Amino acid sequence: MPANHKVSVAWQIVATFVPIANFWAFYRIRKLRKYVLYVIVPEIVVSIALLAYYYSVNAGTAWGDDALAFGDPSSMFAFQVLGGIVGYGLQGFAIYLVIIWSRQHNKVHDTTA
Repeated sequence: MPANHKVSVAWQIVATFVPIANFWAFYRIRKLRKYVLYVIVPEIVVSIALLAYYYSVNAGTAWGDDALAFGDPSSMFAFQVLGGIVGYGLQGFAIYLVIIWSRQHNKVHDTTA
């Protein structure tokens, strides 16, 4: 159930780092759909794009000796770094959004005015 009272911005920030709790944090302030649209969808799109590009670049390479690795392992490092940068950027954006939206939520539910 969404919160009908002020929320702790600090706990909202902590919740963005915990899987499943991140959805709950935005649900509490009635911004779950926007969070999914602004953060989760781009995260999925970038992940799929990076994987598709990596496998298209390494499509002609042979399998590793253990048949577990595909392509050149050293080229995967660049994709991991790029994915990490995008992931940290989206995490920072999620923190920014939860701060801004939690403060807006708290202004609406402020009873001292």
